[in-house]
Amino acid sequence: MTENERVMSPAAARPGRAEHDVIVVGNLTVDDVVHANGETTMASPGGNTIYAATGALIWGLSVGVVARVGADFPVTALERLREAGLDTGGLRPIAGPTVRNWVIYEHDGRRTWVYRTPPERRFEVAPSPGDIPTGWTSQQQDHAPVVHVAAMPLGAAAGIVGHLRAEGRRAVVTLDTHEAWSAGRNDILALARRVDVFVPSDGELAAIFGYDDPERACRELLAEGVPAVVVKCGEKGALVGTPGGPPVSIAPPDVAVLDATGAGDTFCGGLAAGLAVGESLVVAAQRGAATAGAALGASGSLRLLRRAGVAERLRSCYAQGKRPRATLLPKPGEEDDSDVMEREITTIPAVIRDRLDLAGQAAATVERLRGSRIRHVVLVGCGDSSFVCQAAALALNRHSGLRVRWEHALDFARYGVRYHASGTAVVVVSFSGKTGRTIEAAQQARAFGHLVIALTGAPDSPIAKVADCVLSAEIPTFGFSPGTSTYTAMLITLLTLAAELGAHVAARADGSASPDAVRRYATDLQRLPRLAEETLRLSEGPAHAAAERLAGARMITFLGAGPNEASAKFGAAKLFEGAQQVALATNVEEWAHEQYFITRPGEPVVLVAPSGASSDRAAEILSELNYIEALPVFVGDQAPPLPALLLPVAAGIGEELSPVLASIPLSQIGLHLMRLNGKRSYNFPDDEARREHYDTIHRVTIGDPA
Repeated sequence: MTENERVMSPAAARPGRAEHDVIVVGNLTVDDVVHANGETTMASPGGNTIYAATGALIWGLSVGVVARVGADFPVTALERLREAGLDTGGLRPIAGPTVRNWVIYEHDGRRTWVYRTPPERRFEVAPSPGDIPTGWTSQQQDHAPVVHVAAMPLGAAAGIVGHLRAEGRRAVVTLDTHEAWSAGRNDILALARRVDVFVPSDGELAAIFGYDDPERACRELLAEGVPAVVVKCGEKGALVGTPGGPPVSIAPPDVAVLDATGAGDTFCGGLAAGLAVGESLVVAAQRGAATAGAALGASGSLRLLRRAGVAERLRSCYAQGKRPRATLLPKPGEEDDSDVMEREITTIPAVIRDRLDLAGQAAATVERLRGSRIRHVVLVGCGDSSFVCQAAALALNRHSGLRVRWEHALDFARYGVRYHASGTAVVVVSFSGKTGRTIEAAQQARAFGHLVIALTGAPDSPIAKVADCVLSAEIPTFGFSPGTSTYTAMLITLLTLAAELGAHVAARADGSASPDAVRRYATDLQRLPRLAEETLRLSEGPAHAAAERLAGARMITFLGAGPNEASAKFGAAKLFEGAQQVALATNVEEWAHEQYFITRPGEPVVLVAPSGASSDRAAEILSELNYIEALPVFVGDQAPPLPALLLPVAAGIGEELSPVLASIPLSQIGLHLMRLNGKRSYNFPDDEARREHYDTIHRVTIGDPA
């Protein structure tokens, strides 16, 4: 028995219920998605059944699904759907693979499907009338369910519709079209006349009629006896046609598009939900558009399970006669911040690429450092910015020809500034440019005659005004959430500074920088965007699985050494900021001296240990974690030498660059734990508490250095 057959066996599957509000009949696929920006999402559970079913399920209705399950379909996806309340009693195991596709998006929105399994496989996995559980559409039910017949081969769709129209069955039937339908216009019209609502896309409608005019085609369908029509028009919204009046346009929601995969199917699910609760076809289509709008702002076939609030806010705008705009809908303090965090994590490869393309912006800073004959650099910051300083110090020491150290901004301003030699440059790091202690560090550095360089995402901010020169780390952000892409932007800016400085000093005879090492480092930098994409793909599933194991833990400990002690601190910070779960971060070695004594059996310890100078010691600590029966989670570019949950990062770069990749699975854990714990960013009880907090960290006071 395969794993899918075990999961779908009568003993494991929840029994099919007799009555449902919505039933979706369709297919399942495994999709390898190539986005227009070159990013990929591999082995994603997909298929119109999942997209349409979740599109109905988020509205609180009873939903059942009918489809055939290939032996390789991801079991975890089926389990999550059942946990969300979906009745999977209509899923039937079938020998052989699931249909697998490349789904390729272009910048203009065009989409190409390329079958990775033989094209005829779609006929073998198409559902048949016998797959629908007995009783789901019987005459004895209290109400007729809405049955959505999703895109499938025409013969299979005709068989399902014929079964639903047989004597003794009750159903409101909606029918989607399939882009591969090759039957003639008359055959398609004959089938469309037998359903209650025909739901083609505008492109498929144009293929049927031979012209691209959805409004004209809508009228023609009605004139040919089709009871009602809803045309999905993509970014143009939808068109609703009923007898006796002109077609009605449904405006599309104004939302940022992260992933359009399955958006048309989620529209159909929302439409079916609206019909099931008794809405008119126009209002139900608005619900469908709101559902699709919510889906567009996140990735993955299961994304709607956590975006019901977004869909409801969009639907309420339609109800109020307003153009639905996701960015204007949340009330203060109610932003959908986990989606903001997810979106920013997905942009990390693009952020790296952008920062590398703008490396030349550092030229003025490089010239200032060379002209001032600087030999020593101190990196200072608070929070994520402090972690950036620690993470970048090794790269700057190895490749810049300078002696570099990092200090916390408070320690530098109050304890260290007086004791640094003349000819020191101080890089003050603050993405917002408003952090009070970092501004104080900049002012104290100037007072003691040091060169001040501000690294900030806000070139016109208060910290930039104090500095002698500015390194910009400016990138777009999407809202209020724990920082992830901003951390990457600041870190890459410092890492490119090391390369720019190294290019100038590599030829010096004092041995301060090896030309070969500098060249290898510059090459590795250019490989980072691709490696970040690979890491996102590799770590997404393991990060979610790890988060499920970490949820509810009394304490989560993060360990790292060298530049990745900063990664450990970053990982713990994302739990404070998002999941509000107790975490601590410490050095790999210090754990054995301290936290060892309070780590209980089964308690999670996240060991951030990409290949590097401390790998051997990390392996010894992993052995100790296994000995005390803790739950080790290993973040690395190689398989752990001993049992541990692996969060993989792409291999092939030097240790000084590894914090860039290590931060990705740590960010994903923070995101998944925030959702699993049902938390919002920072957990401010009200706006007053939020203002008080930011007043505290932005307040600039000048102390008297020791």
